[in-house]
Parts: sequence; C-alpha cells; structure tokens
Amino acid sequence: MSWKALDWATELDIDSSTAKFILLLLANKADENFSCFPSVSTLMAESGAGRSTVLRALKKLEDDGLITRNPQFHDSGARRATRYYLNHPLAPHLALTPRPDTGPPRPDTTPAPSQPRTGGVSNRDPTGVSNRDPLNPTSEPPTEPRSDVLTVIKALPWKISPPDARGVAPALADALASGWTIGGLVAHLSRNPDGIRYPARVLARRLSELPEPPTPHAPALAWCGECEDPQSRTITVTLPDGTDAAAFCPRCSTQGAFKRPASPTRSSERR
Repeated sequence: MSWKALDWATELDIDSSTAKFILLLLANKADENFSCFPSVSTLMAESGAGRSTVLRALKKLEDDGLITRNPQFHDSGARRATRYYLNHPLAPHLALTPRPDTGPPRPDTTPAPSQPRTGGVSNRDPTGVSNRDPLNPTSEPPTEPRSDVLTVIKALPWKISPPDARGVAPALADALASGWTIGGLVAHLSRNPDGIRYPARVLARRLSELPEPPTPHAPALAWCGECEDPQSRTITVTLPDGTDAAAFCPRCSTQGAFKRPASPTRSSERR
C-alpha cells in the first residue's frame, strides 16, 4: 500500500463515485512505483460492482489520464493480469515519459516519435519469474478446447457447459490422439442418451473407461443385437475388483486388439 497514492486519490475531484472508488482500490494496492495488478474479479468483489461497471470505471480513469493500463504477458505468451500505473506526479513511469513541449514551435524542431506511456516498463515477466499476486489472481479465462474436441462436444446429444467442456477436453484430445475418429468417438460416448441427468459426469466416466480405438478399415459385422448399440459395439463388464469397465462386444465387434479383462461379468451401466 502507498500512502502517497491513497492521499493523491482521496484528494482528486472525480465526477464518478464508482470511478473514484476503483481508483482508491488501486491506490490501496499500489507499490512504491505507484503500480499494481489486481484482477477485474478482485475489483468486482471489493467494490460490489458488476464487471461492465468496473470496466467502464477503468476506461474513464484512463481517459481522464489518472491511470495507465499495461497488459502483461509471460515469455510463453500467456496473458497475465493487467498492470495499472497510477499517474501520480511522483510516479517513476511519468518521469521516464517525455513531456510535450507546450511552448511555441521552433523552426528547428521536429515532432519526437511517440513513446509508450509507461516508458521503460517491460510488458513481459522475466523467464521463469511469476508476476502473479497470490491475493489477486488473474481473471484471464482458461484456454478453450481445440477445434476437433469442440466438434466432438457439439455433436453429442447433450448440452455441455463451457466449464464442463474444458474439464473433459484433455481426455477427448488424448482419445483423438490415440486413434479414435471424431465420428467413432461421438458414437461411443453418446450411446444410450435417454434418461441421463448429469451428462458431464457420464461423459467423464465413459472417457475414463474408453477402450482401445477401433481398427481402421475393419470389415463390418452384423450387429448381434445384445450389446450397447450398432455403432459402438461395446458392453459393460464388471472387473474382479467390482468396478465397471467398457469392453468391445465379443460377438459382433471387430476390435480384436482390445483384450478383455480376466473373468468379467456383464452389468448394467450406472448413471
């Protein structure tokens, strides 16, 4: 916390009470260089305002010249929480920034090239050094699933929420990398869709029990009519330890590469 920053923010006359409150929150977190990097979520929680209100207040403070926002990135390219610089008269970043000449223009002067408002402040963390404040974690959204994984998720018979989709994305990516095709994976995961109340849980369990991928170009066999469905050709078996697992049907599946567990027994699928 910087008392100089707090005193400066308190004395400012700002026509928006929300913007002034946000500035006080920033000043309360400012270091000796009049900078801080709270996440938008932290500012929302501490101000009691919504995301759009906080973002409008930050924009107003920047437009009024009271703060400077500087996006932060790790050397890997990952986005960090934005660093905020308070434009206090004693702030080091203002001392590094050339001030415009307000006097009359001289014949021998030419406009100087524009300089970043934060001077020599780096946009990236040193390699291997985290810029994360444990009390103010970044609010950047996690990485979205890749396109083929999204194709599988959108083709399923259930609607999966974005957080659930991100949760199963690594397992889906591993399944596709192991040799499963998008169509085959969709058919296997979407079997028996009726009556499922928690599709994300069922999807996660089916992925954890996923058998070996089908052998490409295998000759088609007539469906026996006793396994799960004509697409996946799988059955649910009970292992010796009492847990359930998926196995290809021994009567009509062509996936001979999958070895069934020793002495399994058939069981109905729990949901």
